[in-house]
Amino acid sequence: MNTNGPTKTIKLWHAPDVMDAVMLKGQFVGHRYPPHAHDTHCLAVITGGALAVEVQDQRRVCRRGDVIIIDADVVHAGLAAGDGQWKMRVAHVQPAALAAYCERLGIPRRERFDMPSPFVADAELSQQLYGVNWCSEVDEDRFKRSETLARAVIGLHARHAGRSAALPVVRSEPALVRAVKSRLRDELHAHSTLSTLACEFGVTPFVLLRAFVRDAGLSPHAFLQQERVRRAMPLLRAGKPIAEVSVRMGFADQSHFTRVFKQQTGVTPKVYQAAFS
Repeated sequence: MNTNGPTKTIKLWHAPDVMDAVMLKGQFVGHRYPPHAHDTHCLAVITGGALAVEVQDQRRVCRRGDVIIIDADVVHAGLAAGDGQWKMRVAHVQPAALAAYCERLGIPRRERFDMPSPFVADAELSQQLYGVNWCSEVDEDRFKRSETLARAVIGLHARHAGRSAALPVVRSEPALVRAVKSRLRDELHAHSTLSTLACEFGVTPFVLLRAFVRDAGLSPHAFLQQERVRRAMPLLRAGKPIAEVSVRMGFADQSHFTRVFKQQTGVTPKVYQAAFS
């Protein structure tokens, strides 16, 4: 979207591994978007405040958690609502890049979303689009980013996009899931992505993700994080330094380890370790 007018903060960056998108994070005050269109698709998540959006003949005041999907060349406009400010995260994606990504993922090719409505109330999709943008900004975990992007695009395709072909049928694949689990347990430091892992086992990323979630109840990345935390616990109980444990378990840094450990256990590594001292 155009960014003329009063703005508190804005950040723009290129994300080659997220469908070659241009990413935006911004907080806007008293800003107005005149009617305009992009040559890219716009995948936006409102993260605060309120924005009145008009897309062709549809209008809505969008608030925190709302998702807006606008195809390339579709005219839209926006105006601050509420107290006159809002925050959002956006991915701008070329139609050809979306089509190429769908093919790599192993789902029907599409260059447009053709949404019945650009306004989407889907908490899971909102969290995923936010997560892809956030992970891309901090460059913390390529595996998480690749998997979250896949889940977002698959969810859009399955639940919201118009004129979509059926997703491929994925049968139970217990042997595949066991092999992937073994690989993830044995190589906690491996810098995998969903695509590289799928290629290693001769399946598409879509098949790997669907089969793994069906059989394991977790995504491959979530399973890896679970294994890292489980393996970290005895080291923490033995009094090993937290920074050392985070490196040995393959986390990007100690803060990354602390965040994941607390998500899974409810306490920080420091609190957990102190209970055994």
